[in-house]
Amino acid sequence: ATSTVGNTSGAETENNDSQSNADTLTSGTAIKGQLSSSSDKDYYKITTSGAGTIAINFDAPTNSTGDYFKISLTDSSGTVLAAQDTGSDTTFSAGVGSAGSYYVFVQKDYWYSSGQYSLTATSTVGNTSGAETENNDSQSNADTLTSGTAIKGQLSSSSDKDYYKI
Repeated sequence: ATSTVGNTSGAETENNDSQSNADTLTSGTAIKGQLSSSSDKDYYKITTSGAGTIAINFDAPTNSTGDYFKISLTDSSGTVLAAQDTGSDTTFSAGVGSAGSYYVFVQKDYWYSSGQYSLTATSTVGNTSGAETENNDSQSNADTLTSGTAIKGQLSSSSDKDYYKI
């Protein structure tokens, strides 16, 4: 075995299996990781300086229609803002309503792969129009629609509801 001493930037470190032990992401910079077992979860933290969007780009080691990975974007309280189940490369994004720490976690889905994946999270501070923001699960928290303007949203689970107002 070979050991290299130095910077771990760009590579997942264990034990990153919780928000408190999450590896820090640099916006727009890829990090490589792998699920060491079917029960492993990899947490990553990205910090934003204001409201805007967070885009996730996941480069899977598999190219399958089967779901090997579940990738979730959450806020600091664990509310899922967006999620994808995938066996191949995927991208998705979510609007975030304020500055703060947000988390991406990768876990096994229906199938398991120990192959190395690459994850890039990009934070863009600015207007959140055109992007759904959580927690818009009630009329009182509905996102505002602008007439004639598209908005992207996602149901993060089978129980998620998204409300919009115009």
